Amino acid sequence: MNVTGQETTSGARIERVGMVGLGLMGSAIAVQVLNKGFRLSALAHRSRTAIDALVAQGATESASAAELARNADVIIICVTGTPQVRDVVFREDGLLAGAHEGLIVIDSSTSDPEFAKEAAAAFERKGACFLDAPVNRTPKEAREGRLNVLVGGEAGVLDRVRPLMAAYAETVHHLGGHGAGYCAKLVHNFIAQANGAILAEAFGTAAKAGLDLHEFAAACRLSGAHSKTFDRIVPYLLEGDDSGQQFAIRNAAKDMRSYAQLASAQSSTAVIAEAVRQMYVLATNLGHGDAYVPRMFDVLRELNGMPVSSSADVQR
Repeated sequence: MNVTGQETTSGARIERVGMVGLGLMGSAIAVQVLNKGFRLSALAHRSRTAIDALVAQGATESASAAELARNADVIIICVTGTPQVRDVVFREDGLLAGAHEGLIVIDSSTSDPEFAKEAAAAFERKGACFLDAPVNRTPKEAREGRLNVLVGGEAGVLDRVRPLMAAYAETVHHLGGHGAGYCAKLVHNFIAQANGAILAEAFGTAAKAGLDLHEFAAACRLSGAHSKTFDRIVPYLLEGDDSGQQFAIRNAAKDMRSYAQLASAQSSTAVIAEAVRQMYVLATNLGHGDAYVPRMFDVLRELNGMPVSSSADVQR
């Protein structure tokens, strides 16, 4: 689809979008942006599958982050976390090297709050703007253009990119100044990942006690034990389907570490967070870091002396 741009509330037009990070979430966002008529350029992922698919749909490939920035109105970053964002921004051929007056950089990664002010100041010196805007929900909702965006930064800058965010998001939430989006994402992830760890431990105990897990899950769905995380994780516990929460255990450990640091910086307790972090660190150290979070169930079953080849075995 060819368009001349998307009108924003400030009167500026966004036509050219650059994408950094083509993993499960980033590639889904990129497809939504392209499908809504924006001109998309992207950097290749470590696998060329995503970039080749985007190019086949009309996107272009950039040779470097600096080139990407020079030829974009807005850049969207969607990588693992702060080290990866810092690298793509500050390396010799990074985004900052190609930043120009009017460029807006949106970081959709789960990064550390203190990085936001550093990045915003660096881009401001180039006449560019920065928003920390991580996203909630899963790759499934990303493929449907139904993410939730948690934004930190200036309201006026956010208004300029709302038409672009509408391409991949169902809701946009402005939480405050630079760093507020990162903070909100970490607090949210603490709630979700703690819930995931609790479910794995609880259902492990239920299995060891000999409960019918299907009936127990049905009872939980009718009570306070039910949650969004429950709906994403329990299908693996019962049927071996871990697609509901496509988030690696090592990334959960990383997020819990960042949340604990955030709580410490606010002189807030992180007793539960530290226990949750240790569970994910243990699973990672045992070689399960690349597995999705629902598979914490199998890790804890094995630790509790109930090794199984798959979660489906609980019903055999």
